[in-house]
Amino acid sequence: MKQKIYFDNAATTALDPEVLDAMIPYFTEIFGNPSSIHSIGRKAKAAVETARKNVATILGTSPSEIFFTSGGTEANNTVLNAAAHSLDVTHFISSPLEHHAVLHPLEHLNKQNDIKLDLVNLLPNGDIDFNHLESIMNSEGKKLVSLMHGNNESGNILNTSNVTELCKRNKAYF
Repeated sequence: MKQKIYFDNAATTALDPEVLDAMIPYFTEIFGNPSSIHSIGRKAKAAVETARKNVATILGTSPSEIFFTSGGTEANNTVLNAAAHSLDVTHFISSPLEHHAVLHPLEHLNKQNDIKLDLVNLLPNGDIDFNHLESIMNSEGKKLVSLMHGNNESGNILNTSNVTELCKRNKAYF
């Protein structure tokens, strides 16, 4: 008997059985639109708000700071646009290896909103060049650094501690 081996968990992963069990009622009984005023909608809204409170508790933050999106692309767009329009970020720093769900919105913000976009150089092994990153962070204005922690194509892992320290020293969002 042939066994299937799946190597694309970065794109889609099988649902954990414990998560499926927890979600069954919301797939079969409490499936209402949480923005609706009918009873199934109100029950769905209560479940969403309970989930929001639970996530906030785990992260040590307020439920009002937790936003649920339909996926990574929507989440990236929300964060990047909010940074530009609500936090007045004027300089974005990323990498040429970043996922298109980040690069495309950054390129759009760069063209449409006169926002500076720098892509950090890469070393021959695919790691980011920390010296180059440090040099481009020495600019004026509010900065946001968006770098992929684990690259799904090269397998490189970003040293987030180093980036965090650079961002703290340069008062940049990370």
